Amino acid sequence: MRSAGSTGRSVITPIFGPALFVLGAIASAACGSSPGAAATATAADAGEPAAGDDAAVADDSAEQADDAGAADAPVELPPPPQPYDRPAYAHLSETGLYADFPSKTFADGLVPFEPTHKLWSDGADKRRWMKLPPGTQIDTSDMDHWVFPVGTKFFKEFSLGGVLLETRLVERYGTGPEDYWFGAFVWSADQTDAVFVMDGQDNINGTNHDAPSQKNCGACHRGDPGRVLGFSAIQLSRLDNPPTLASLAAAGTLSNPPAAGVDFPVPGDDLTARALGYFHANCGHCHNINGTSWPDTQMVLRLEVVERDPQSSELWKSIVGQMLQYFRGGAITLRVAPGQPDTSAIIERMSSRTAKIQMPPLATELVDPDGLQLIRDWITSLAP
Repeated sequence: MRSAGSTGRSVITPIFGPALFVLGAIASAACGSSPGAAATATAADAGEPAAGDDAAVADDSAEQADDAGAADAPVELPPPPQPYDRPAYAHLSETGLYADFPSKTFADGLVPFEPTHKLWSDGADKRRWMKLPPGTQIDTSDMDHWVFPVGTKFFKEFSLGGVLLETRLVERYGTGPEDYWFGAFVWSADQTDAVFVMDGQDNINGTNHDAPSQKNCGACHRGDPGRVLGFSAIQLSRLDNPPTLASLAAAGTLSNPPAAGVDFPVPGDDLTARALGYFHANCGHCHNINGTSWPDTQMVLRLEVVERDPQSSELWKSIVGQMLQYFRGGAITLRVAPGQPDTSAIIERMSSRTAKIQMPPLATELVDPDGLQLIRDWITSLAP
């Protein structure tokens, strides 16, 4: 995996929207060619044009020249969206996720993505999409905190066993720090509708899955100034499974892209990188200087792109060998006791689903067995 070096900055022309438009036009032209047209072209290519066909050939040449000129013409995009009124959604069908809701046909312009390090959601399967207004860029002047243009939408769908449970939306509708719409839409048992639930809903359709209230959505997402979690420089720093940081930079989607060949994967050997990535994805949105947990703990569980050495990171220094500050753990006194997972408060809290003890504290009823084992293995690997 590539590591970060110097991060040269240069503002580039927005081409993400035009690039999508051109790719769509090429695909449409290729798929839209009829068999009859192809057969006619083949027959004409195989034979000599008759003398009477000179005018037709001249017309074709002129038409081809016109087409070439049209291809060179710049693509005109709609102007970026201006701030608009706060949405008043009642149903998922109103949000623009689907072109046709009954058939669950997705709308054009959605970009599916996946973060490298996943947030535990009680074992639910998830799909994610983002929709960036054409002709706009993501403000990456602060590479740790991306800010998305007005009109950007992020969708996340949760399901179990192929049955849809809820779909969440984050939408930026204005330029102010609070001009974001958060909300969860819960799917009906017959899968024909998904309704906005302001107060959330527990145990959707008889499962252990809970949809958060609108208030609790904000509690987590306000931990980042850009209000979006999971679509970031660190989460997209990888070589495959686009979009990646490199592919977004190449497409002109980032206002201040990193220098060519530079990205920011979680540092460390495989075990360390997976453990720190787990903290970053599952805990870092609350445990950082902007997060809701900061007043109580001053603990940082979020990485920054400049942190290339695990042991020098604020995450590492916040927990390894550090005394408890807020949580009362009885005989347990350290956040992470190196080499001793059973006397580490982080393991105690990850293992519990008791109110005021469990971590994460919201939107989860089940312990993450794989995540818990990962953190146990990492703590065990640390020299006492």
